[in-house]
Amino acid sequence: MTALLHACDRLVALTRLLSRWAARLIGLALLAVVAFVTLEVIRRKLTGESLDGVQEYSGYMLAILSSWGLAHTLIEKAHIRIDLGYSRLPTWLQAVLDLVAISALNLVSWLIMLHAWPVLATSLHNHATANTPLSTPLWIPQLIWVLGYSWFALTTSVLGVRSLLAALMGDRPTLTTLIGMNDETVSSTDPDPSSMKESR
Repeated sequence: MTALLHACDRLVALTRLLSRWAARLIGLALLAVVAFVTLEVIRRKLTGESLDGVQEYSGYMLAILSSWGLAHTLIEKAHIRIDLGYSRLPTWLQAVLDLVAISALNLVSWLIMLHAWPVLATSLHNHATANTPLSTPLWIPQLIWVLGYSWFALTTSVLGVRSLLAALMGDRPTLTTLIGMNDETVSSTDPDPSSMKESR
């Protein structure tokens, strides 16, 4: 079991590292798009002409950003979470809710991915191109977009498996660090005898 936990921890660390670098690359690409949009606005103001493809590729960039940003947001717990009495619940019930949440997110992420791949396959089969002057082959931005959702699905699975192992081992601090509402040390005083104990 110890070897399995170490392997999962390394996998979580690798997932976090790759997600962070992907987020940085997407951020740089977004800055490039902002620069091109700014130049397009200035050129249109001064000369009355526009740069071809700026609007089209800005749309691709936003779609790619939405898919690749999900994994990084999840693993860094940067998403918005609403606490409706969560902090007042016993720690064992918090753990149950955390596992239900990551399981539901895992299901949703895989459903998104499974529905995204046929979109790419259809574009490849039909040799679809954008209805723009540049006629960009749609499979190119769609491939990057689909890979982002695929990475998100993989990330939710990695976190889900490691969180489940933490729950089975009674490792509440690790569970909270991975998917909990906060990273504070969990108190060992819990009214329910079946609650998870803080690992030593």
